[in-house]
Amino acid sequence: MAISRLSIGGGDLATEQVKGDAKHTSHAQVGDIWTSIQGGDDWNGMLDPINPLLKEEILWYGDFAQQCYDSFDNTYSPKYYGNSRRSKSSLGRRLELLRSGRGYQVTRYIYANTAVLKSFFKPKSGYSGAWMGYIAVCTDQKEIKRLGRRDIVVAWRGTETPQELMQNMKDILVPGTLSQSRQCPDIQTTFKPGVQIEKGFLSCYNSVYGDSVRSRHSARDIVVSEITRLLNEYKDEEDVSIPFTGHSLGAALATLNAYDIKQIIMKENGGKSIPVTVLAFASPRVGNLAFSQHLQEIDVKVLRLVNTWDVVPKVPGVFLNENFGWLTRFLHWLPWTYVHVGIPVTLDSSSSPVLKKSYNPASFHNLEVYLHLLDGFQGNNKLPFKPSGRDPALVNKYSDLLIEKLQIPSNWWAKRNKEIVKRIDGLLVYSPTTPTPVPLTPRMFYMRPSDSNSLWPEYIKSRKFQTILSVKHF
Repeated sequence: MAISRLSIGGGDLATEQVKGDAKHTSHAQVGDIWTSIQGGDDWNGMLDPINPLLKEEILWYGDFAQQCYDSFDNTYSPKYYGNSRRSKSSLGRRLELLRSGRGYQVTRYIYANTAVLKSFFKPKSGYSGAWMGYIAVCTDQKEIKRLGRRDIVVAWRGTETPQELMQNMKDILVPGTLSQSRQCPDIQTTFKPGVQIEKGFLSCYNSVYGDSVRSRHSARDIVVSEITRLLNEYKDEEDVSIPFTGHSLGAALATLNAYDIKQIIMKENGGKSIPVTVLAFASPRVGNLAFSQHLQEIDVKVLRLVNTWDVVPKVPGVFLNENFGWLTRFLHWLPWTYVHVGIPVTLDSSSSPVLKKSYNPASFHNLEVYLHLLDGFQGNNKLPFKPSGRDPALVNKYSDLLIEKLQIPSNWWAKRNKEIVKRIDGLLVYSPTTPTPVPLTPRMFYMRPSDSNSLWPEYIKSRKFQTILSVKHF
């Protein structure tokens, strides 16, 4: 079978050429089929087998969501807890480091009021509001030409604080009403009668805490005002896309956010059609049957990445959900009847030859595991696992899931690594944006194999680790 080359970052990605029309061949460019990649035809014919360009883009958006975790300060320092460890410009450089040539600028940070039992968790609970994600827009003209449009990304992180965990437990459906936007008071979302949303998700998205600088405005208020501003700034451009991405709680918030923004666009944009897509990793159920139906009616495209061994996508709605057919439709009015949205892409932890067998539910839920599984995913028709270039060492950032043969340290992602940036000479150096740490001695870090198509053992035997910087600060 013919082999074609795809550029991914600074290296090459070898993928098998799939026969069929233009959107299924690796010779096509992202700009040629971007509407299909964004779900314009519900990814018809692109998932089984998966289109290599589509997979590459989903992995890239997954990295947007992963940066929400990597940049979140959960060190329990009262001064910085619940905030981003990076400035917007630093986070933008981090995105560039992940894949050279990507010209995205972070324009706004998203904060949410996750306050529950303030007096009990105070002061280290994030009761004053927590950093939940960011909005980034592609500003590089060369990249815009490659993508075929102006891309505005909204990325959300998942549960990290005790407060957010308690919000997740509010698994009762409530009417989907939204507070009036303080920054854009004329902009409102019309909810279809009967639409209900999980109470905890809606609270994270919609509530404010007036005594907090971070949560003076709701997460909804922040995103609505920024998306409105960006759409006004780029109103003369013909093609614009707004993908939302997130993991776990972040996937639920991304879905709710996309539902909200799509209706605002329909009202405020003079009928201009702007694709709104959700790329959801490990998403729980968000709302009821009416919510799922209305999301489809207003043409919000949702692609759900689901690990078959992960518990989170199975909740809430364990006893009444979309799998119960007529019973779900008959009992749709109950506050525990949930229905999933969008199109699922089923991943399987047991398919990867480099993952250990694990009985820890958190292992199956890890976002880096999801991205590793997606990297080797070829289609829902049980095609064999075939890695396409993503470094497996990333799996062990926060876990110990890789087989011993690979000799990758477990939990190697130290908090100080969150401040590593690439210097102009190409070296990776420590550049703090929050309190200056104690000087570090040179460390040994796993480096990505130059040949991304190998299965890594030979590389590891010859170059297990490499000192990449012999300076005082790393």
